[in-house]
Amino acid sequence: MLDFLNNEIVAAVIKSAIVIAILLTVFAYMTLIERRVLAKIQGRLGPNRVGPFGLLQPLADGIKMAFKEQLVPGQARKFIYGIAPILSTIVALSAFAVVPIGLNWSGKTSVHNVWDPLIADVNIGLLWILAISSLAVYGIVLGGWASGNRYSMLGALRSAAQMVSYETSLSLALGSVLMWSQTLSMVGIIDMQRAPGMSWFILAQPLGFVIYLIAGIAETNRAPFDLPEAEQELTAGYLTEYAGLRWSLYQMAEYINMITVSSVATTLYLGGWSLFGLETLFPGASIIIYVAKVAIFLFIFMWLRATLPRIRYDRLMRFGWQLLLPLAVLNAVITAFVVALGWHWAISGVAGLVVLAIMFFVARRQGFSEGTRFEEKQGKVLLPTSVRLVKYEPKAVTENTSSEQEPTAVQA
Repeated sequence: MLDFLNNEIVAAVIKSAIVIAILLTVFAYMTLIERRVLAKIQGRLGPNRVGPFGLLQPLADGIKMAFKEQLVPGQARKFIYGIAPILSTIVALSAFAVVPIGLNWSGKTSVHNVWDPLIADVNIGLLWILAISSLAVYGIVLGGWASGNRYSMLGALRSAAQMVSYETSLSLALGSVLMWSQTLSMVGIIDMQRAPGMSWFILAQPLGFVIYLIAGIAETNRAPFDLPEAEQELTAGYLTEYAGLRWSLYQMAEYINMITVSSVATTLYLGGWSLFGLETLFPGASIIIYVAKVAIFLFIFMWLRATLPRIRYDRLMRFGWQLLLPLAVLNAVITAFVVALGWHWAISGVAGLVVLAIMFFVARRQGFSEGTRFEEKQGKVLLPTSVRLVKYEPKAVTENTSSEQEPTAVQA
């Protein structure tokens, strides 16, 4: 029996089932946590009635979704309409297969076991994540197209254009990390950050880290980059014709993608499950460290949603192509020079901080895009060209007119 459990394939299957169960449970409670965090930031209470402290709210939501009527639009392409949310969920779960969530149970990186907290350590782990995550947009595009709704189709096209815009910058940011690690293995990247004379890659790649974080938020269609679901413009975007369990599958994919983006950021920039030797204090300490780091990034996702408004779509595309992509190319060039010349990693970090400081100064002076800063000069308020002021003045009342006249709009 023990020999059967020590089989590599059997262990991988069992660990995959455990990870999927954990991700689905975390997804359910992340919806509760996000609602409570948003309520706390906005001065509300949030869900707290179902069960102690509202802990049974995800169960109530799941039951409601299960019994909600599943309507299929008459103009929908039924087969693709049904499998599109399933495809998004499968892609989101598959991307997590190569993420290491802890140190080997032996406490030594040189000693491996089939039951170590990692499904698979492949030498192209990061490439696998990039390849799988790029397929996530297919579920959205197919769902929007198969719904037979023009608003859904527009939301799906927005998602595809957004993915193309930010995937390039994200890949360049990760490429700069690969120049330092010299490996595509996720475990190898963590080991490189723990090597003597090296540190977490966030210190060597602060600019790349900021680029990855922004692009990762855009990849998951989260606020302020949630244009594919722009309710004020496209009803609910690609989700317009979905309800019940099909709708919840899309939400599940979104939250699992958030966990994946946070896990990759933790692994590539914050040393993964390592924390200055504390990961070896007791078995399982590395997993606790990893979960804590991922939780910080998930809180940032929620914080941004509660703080920033949705930006306009043309500014979204302009920000991705005209600002983020040149910065990603500049970061890759700086990293290539430092690595090729054998300089210390701190030089790359200082250069990245200088670029970030310059961009912050420019943003403060000019705004992120035209028309976002309003200043008052000589008693006049300068507004964007798209805004036209209208002054309302009442007409002069003559002696022969007994009734009041309606105000007339006069363009300022």
